[in-house]
Amino acid sequence: MTASILVVDDAEGYLMAAQRLLQAEGYEVWTATSAEQARRRLESSVPDLILLDVLMPAEDGFTFGERLSQDERLTGVPVVLVTAVAERPGQMMYAFEQGKGCTVSEILLKSEAHEQLPGTVARVLGRE
Repeated sequence: MTASILVVDDAEGYLMAAQRLLQAEGYEVWTATSAEQARRRLESSVPDLILLDVLMPAEDGFTFGERLSQDERLTGVPVVLVTAVAERPGQMMYAFEQGKGCTVSEILLKSEAHEQLPGTVARVLGRE
């Protein structure tokens, strides 16, 4: 069974690169360039994993994560934060969860995501 992944990021270059990389690994990939687009996608389908950018215009990943945690259908869907600015990933994860956001499985730096993304996704989905 193919796992589905929702990638939410306002940087279209990263979004396209992540989509190609994950599709090459055999995943079904849905993309959204904003939290609003992601919410519309989540109305009809629940992914196996969400890759979420932290810093986005209009609605950031923290706010989106809080809304995710209020949707019972999404309980248990792992979230991997992907960011360009996580100098202290542990502190970012703590701040995200203290803001009543969903549970974060891992944090990936965008600068390292290309090489670490396939392994991280496999690990979080229990396929490693």
